[in-house]
Amino acid sequence: MGKSLDLPLLVFRRGRRVTTLNLILKDVPGTLAKVFNAIHTRNINVVGCITSATSEESKGIFNAIYLDVTDVPVSDFRSLIKELESMDEVCYVDYNEFSINSVGSAAFSQYYEELSIFNERATIFTYAHLKGLFNGLYEKFGEGAAIFLYHLGLTVGEFMANTYKPLLEAGAAPKTLLELALQTGRIFGWFSKYELDTISKDEFRIKIWEHVECTFLSGVVNGPAGNLRRGILVGYLSKLFGGDWTVTELECINTGHEKCLFHVKKEIKPVLL
Repeated sequence: MGKSLDLPLLVFRRGRRVTTLNLILKDVPGTLAKVFNAIHTRNINVVGCITSATSEESKGIFNAIYLDVTDVPVSDFRSLIKELESMDEVCYVDYNEFSINSVGSAAFSQYYEELSIFNERATIFTYAHLKGLFNGLYEKFGEGAAIFLYHLGLTVGEFMANTYKPLLEAGAAPKTLLELALQTGRIFGWFSKYELDTISKDEFRIKIWEHVECTFLSGVVNGPAGNLRRGILVGYLSKLFGGDWTVTELECINTGHEKCLFHVKKEIKPVLL
């Protein structure tokens, strides 16, 4: 079984009471340790925690801490809130609980209004959401869905290029920017791992394992299915480095291979004499 990171944006525990602490903390060393010590002394179990990487309106760092309070006396929980409110390092504190009748309860933060990654607003699609989207496209449009996904990917890649263009202007190498895009795709959950092989400065081979796009379409598409990924790579490279780039999927998990293999190349236009 592969290593998995479960983001505690929503925590549900059957038959338990879970709640969320929303905190704005001063960006100084030792603050989180002080908060967790207050929780620990009351024998309250922490079941998840998210700490923002940037200040919230320059007031401090946002933290969501998810607690199992099933067996915690009300007096202990109230004293925890009072202690947190009294700390100089704590700028703001509130809490919320979402009860699901007698089934249990869910904990999620109602404090923040949007997600962001690298200062870009983000929206999360689960595997089930995306599988329904990809499969629905092929059921509705057949092979035309491949063309749609490729051109959708072109636009996505161009937007990615705009985000990373300042790094190119600062002197980052093409291989570095391609590696950055692949690392981003991996940490966003689009594939489990990758390998980037450089053939020349304008030609690469990219091996991708457990690519979700191709996994979604297993049994739906007979041949290579990484059309969104091909479009993203073409849009990204063309916008950053100019010229005409082609991306061909040479191997795919839908054709019996253990991985997907993409050949990336900048096309050289013939010189007319």
